[in-house]
Amino acid sequence: MDNKLKKEIGSIEKLNKNKKFECLHPDCKAMSIGSHSQQHNGQLKIISKNDEVYAMNFNMYEVLTKGSSAFSLVKTPIKNASTYPGFCQSHDGQIFAPIEKHSLHLNNTLQVATLFLRAITYEITRKKLAHFKTNKILEKCAKLLPAETVENYKLQNLGREKFINNDLPFYLKKAYSACNTPNSGVLKSKWIVINKVIKASNCTVFCPIRDSVERYYHQAIACPQVMSTFNLVPTANETHVVVSWLTEHDKDNHWIDDAMENQLEKFINYIAICESEDICLGPDLWESVDVFTREKVHFAMHHELYRGSLNEIPIIIKI
Repeated sequence: MDNKLKKEIGSIEKLNKNKKFECLHPDCKAMSIGSHSQQHNGQLKIISKNDEVYAMNFNMYEVLTKGSSAFSLVKTPIKNASTYPGFCQSHDGQIFAPIEKHSLHLNNTLQVATLFLRAITYEITRKKLAHFKTNKILEKCAKLLPAETVENYKLQNLGREKFINNDLPFYLKKAYSACNTPNSGVLKSKWIVINKVIKASNCTVFCPIRDSVERYYHQAIACPQVMSTFNLVPTANETHVVVSWLTEHDKDNHWIDDAMENQLEKFINYIAICESEDICLGPDLWESVDVFTREKVHFAMHHELYRGSLNEIPIIIKI
């Protein structure tokens, strides 16, 4: 690898790690802190070992210099896992109080809305960070990269700009509407409680449209793409699986109720592994998985064009 390119990527990763945005609370101009999409002293603490979990590696410098996959799981302190610069200090504590200061209660509409908001704001910030990083790469490294790679980066950021300009304000408005009036019917949800502690935790947005051609069509049109949220929340004695979506997108989510009732284990693994960038696994779980299955998991984490049949997704999260 070119030393100059290595140096530039390293400096960009440092900028990205320290990047802050304005708080995502409406009308707040304060700068964000390191919010957690998964409560580090709650669900992550529960699945951790020595306060560590396995979480996704997003550091391009490490990928390029060590040869590890960008979709590999690496041991991470829970204080650093699932962080995102979403909210200021004041609003971070205020907004997430319903799910962090209180026990989860089946079908509690305020908690459903809060979990939905947390997943949406995590996705928003991930896209903004990726856009920032890619812009820096284009600014500093364009002459060091193949022309095809540069063009791909430009196209990727066009898609992110569409999301930031169209999808971001749409979903943020809907999420706050649901939080402010949780019984208004803005959201629908499916909530199942498993009577055991699963050593996995997740907070993600996923597209409920399973046909890849139709999914690409929906992502390309002017209106915001269809997104649903998935939260896998282990507590002291049980695990909560909460899936939520906008009522106006109900027809695209009609299959979820049946999948969660009849194929819950497969559904959890499908969303948590294939559709998520925010999977955390307890060391006791991940270290018990053999190396060949780990390779299949990492393969399944890649884009759907490359991961193969969904029937081949390994079931590592057992219920």
